[in-house]
Amino acid sequence: MSTLFLTGVTGALGLAIREKYLAEGWNVAGFAHKDDGFTQEHYRFWPVDASDETSVEQSFSNAAKALGAPRALIATIGGVRPWKTVAETSIQDFRALFELNLASFFLSAKYALRSMQGEGTIISIGAEPALEPSAKKGGYVAAKSGVIALTRVIAEEGKATGITANCIVPTVIHTKANEEWGKPDDFSKWTKPEDIAAMCFFLTSEVGKAVNGAVIRMPNRL
Repeated sequence: MSTLFLTGVTGALGLAIREKYLAEGWNVAGFAHKDDGFTQEHYRFWPVDASDETSVEQSFSNAAKALGAPRALIATIGGVRPWKTVAETSIQDFRALFELNLASFFLSAKYALRSMQGEGTIISIGAEPALEPSAKKGGYVAAKSGVIALTRVIAEEGKATGITANCIVPTVIHTKANEEWGKPDDFSKWTKPEDIAAMCFFLTSEVGKAVNGAVIRMPNRL
């Protein structure tokens, strides 16, 4: 039975991915700050501070011992801070965005790669502003651009061992929390968590192994 390492498991996207993989018969090791109390035969939770190396190393090691080496990592942890111009952005907020979005992905990928035995798949979650930068999103754009670039580096490095890496870039993810600030007319343009989960599952399938180093926009509006 294949094992998925899933960071940000208690977020709206993480929950959709967890549901998809458990339904498909995978083991799922979930990582987040807090446990949501979910229990299932093939699911285990480990608390983690995703930007702290010791925390990630220990949690991933314990998960591999309990559920087996990961066949895939899906890293969904990320977030934003108040939109400000570059001139208005504090260095504290800038660094925090890199810790939350880029450093968390780097550490998760680092220790997942060390745990993988043979072939595997790494999936990161980018953001549309990283491909189409706009004002007042400098720190977020820079951090998510780094996620995309790092994913492509991993894809190149993984060619020697059969490990693939791809980045999914959604529009706004359609969640209850985002509905609170969004406009109803825009909801149809947003990306459903279930659609991202389905794309993740494709990329971790036997057929999906043919895809490597891709930046996948969802929905594709090019």
